[in-house]
Amino acid sequence: MSAPLAAQHDGRIRALTPRPEAFLRRLAGRPLFACAVASTDTAEIPGISAAGETPEKRRYTAALDAEFLVLGRPVTLPEIPKNPLGPPSPVVITRAALAALDLEALIIDAGIRVAPQTPRLVLGGAPGRCITTGAALEYPPGLWENCRAAGRWLAASAPWLILAESVPGGTTTALSLLEGLGVPARGRVSSSMPGGNHELKDEVVARALAAAGLPAGASALEVAAAVGDPMQPAVAVMALEASLRVPVVLGGGTQMAAVAALALRLLSEGHPGKVENLGLATTRWVADDASADLPGILGDLGGSVAAFAAGLDFGGSAIPNLCRYEEGLVKEGVGAGAAAFAAFLGGWSHADLLGRIEGVVRGL
Repeated sequence: MSAPLAAQHDGRIRALTPRPEAFLRRLAGRPLFACAVASTDTAEIPGISAAGETPEKRRYTAALDAEFLVLGRPVTLPEIPKNPLGPPSPVVITRAALAALDLEALIIDAGIRVAPQTPRLVLGGAPGRCITTGAALEYPPGLWENCRAAGRWLAASAPWLILAESVPGGTTTALSLLEGLGVPARGRVSSSMPGGNHELKDEVVARALAAAGLPAGASALEVAAAVGDPMQPAVAVMALEASLRVPVVLGGGTQMAAVAALALRLLSEGHPGKVENLGLATTRWVADDASADLPGILGDLGGSVAAFAAGLDFGGSAIPNLCRYEEGLVKEGVGAGAAAFAAFLGGWSHADLLGRIEGVVRGL
């Protein structure tokens, strides 16, 4: 991290890629925060994810995250998602940070089975099949036109954007997409499971890639259709379109690194966009995850996407289930890192933001 960045933000924001200041200087004013929700049947594989207590409950995770983010309460089920060992969904972080900045969240439906009971922007995408089919996605007619139109509209709405996600099973589809794009990611993708759950993820992804039989020279969208989830191509296309006008921060860890890899491949194939306007923000828990390697993946992408980690630390929290974040039980999701990053850019101290997060959790 460069000295100016460290001095300006007192450790609350850490750079994960070289030369981040130019991108950071463009993040003036208040952002628009949008969260893309989607479903992949990959999340139904037993043991693949802790983003919900059971495979059945994971069907509702994205809807509940969206409802809590917008309405401050779950509607579809009585409570928000939580890790089976107790820590609440990172949506509590996002909700607190957006409230600190007096921002509302926009929900984008990229293809979800259980729709949240909130206002939402519907792109027309379909939920994803399990990646082990090798044919995970279908692209309905008009999807890319809708994504590009959404990107233009978002860019016209604020001086910079945060595009986040809630997709249970999404770290496994991130691994498969990265590998399908030729980015070595086995053992390097973070997870909602302690230790990374790499053995099961690697087995699932090996089956997916074998079933897909991707030919040499497969296009970015062909790879995503074979082994991705609906959020990935939708956010990549929206981000590139918006980047023609404003800076875009991809809100997430290795899931958004996979989106960044897809966007970069699309750029190389001639899709319009400005790589200098693409960034990524996540949490310290992902950036420092000993069972993953987000900085290494970003380096393999050429370091062209400016990336940052928000220095959240719950070790001193008075709420035991928040303290358990420090055990690696929850690391990221629903744009938590990017929302905290925006709050820190907006002048909030770590102590004050933690107090707001604790207030949200106490209100559950």
